Amino acid sequence: MYFPVLTYGAQTWSLTECQKSRLKVCQRAMERSLLGIKRTDRIRNTVIRSRTGVADVGRKAATLKWNWAGHVSRMHPERWATIITQWTPQDGHRRRGRPRKRWRDELDAFRPDWWTRSKDREEWKRDGEAFAQQWDTTG
Repeated sequence: MYFPVLTYGAQTWSLTECQKSRLKVCQRAMERSLLGIKRTDRIRNTVIRSRTGVADVGRKAATLKWNWAGHVSRMHPERWATIITQWTPQDGHRRRGRPRKRWRDELDAFRPDWWTRSKDREEWKRDGEAFAQQWDTTG
C-alpha cells in the first residue's frame, strides 16, 4: 500500500542510522493515519503493527538492496553497474574527516565475500534473510 512510496530506489541507498530511524518513524505515522489513531491515544507501536499486519519498511529496504547486490554481482563484467560497484579511485585516498558511507560498505560489513558468494542463488537467498534480520535489529 505505501511500500512503493517509502522504498522507491531503496536498492541504491546507503542508509545511516538516522535515516533508518526516520524511515521507521514515517512508517509508524502512516500506520497510525491508516487506523485513525492519534499519538495522544498512547497505543504501543507493536499493537499498531499487529493491527495493520504490515511488514517493517527497513526489512523491505534491506531485502531490496540485497537482491540488487546479487543481481549486480552476477551481471556481465562490462556492465556499468558492475564496474562502478568494484571501482576504487586511482590514488586510493578519501577526503579528510569521517568517511562517507558507501553503498557496498553495509554489504562488506555483513559478509566480506558477498561478491563471490552471490553466484550460488540458494545460499544467497538464505544470506538475504539474515541480512534483512540484521537491519531490523540494528535499525
